[in-house]
Amino acid sequence: MLAARLGYARGERDRQRLLAFPVSLTPGLNDLVASAALDLTAGESRALWDAALPEFERAGCRHREAFTGIRELEFDGDDGWDGPPPSAGLGRPMAAPRLANAAARRLQVLGNAVQMLWFEHPVNRERSAQGRTPVHGLWFWSPGVQRTAPAIRRVAGGGLLAQWLAEQAAVDWTADPLDARADLVMVDALAAAATAERVEILLHSLSEEILRQHIERLRRGAVTEVRIHDPGTARVRVARADWRRFWRRPRPLGLPAV
Repeated sequence: MLAARLGYARGERDRQRLLAFPVSLTPGLNDLVASAALDLTAGESRALWDAALPEFERAGCRHREAFTGIRELEFDGDDGWDGPPPSAGLGRPMAAPRLANAAARRLQVLGNAVQMLWFEHPVNRERSAQGRTPVHGLWFWSPGVQRTAPAIRRVAGGGLLAQWLAEQAAVDWTADPLDARADLVMVDALAAAATAERVEILLHSLSEEILRQHIERLRRGAVTEVRIHDPGTARVRVARADWRRFWRRPRPLGLPAV
């Protein structure tokens, strides 16, 4: 959703420019579930990536570190490639990829090679000894290329991926989800809430600290709409004419005459 609002779209014959994220894999009966390696330190990340450099060279891809924990990969060729973004793919059973063209087959070979290389890497042996989940492989995703002008001017929150997307589109980004100037706020804390009580606290914070100020901007006409989008859960669009549904001036109760 953020990529689309920033003007990104996929085409069938785009140059292959991907992002790669280290992930942990949990096997199920018939599938795998990939999870973000949130506790991966900068030193661990550097050691794992350095070990994988020969595999990138063999795969014929150029690479650079966009941010700590995120690498940009670029391949020659114009075969189309598609795959779900981390927000929709991580934490859910992984579907078998379609090996429809050379790009998909190349990524499968690269991904398998990295998994085998990292399986017994000293970083993962140390993580296992400490009771931490090993980092098994990579999650690949591409937003496509920027085809239209961004529909927003400032993005708040969303972590490294949102920062990368915004910077590539020349749109302002801030890590603070409470930034009242943001046209789009990325909130992903609900996805990691462990208890119902924590969800309730986060929903209250979302309502009082984030939505309230943006609805007020909507009421004043500073923005034309407020959108809430949670992949697979909720999609809400509030236009200026809807703001009265959220906050009304308090009125005294009408007590019956005695």
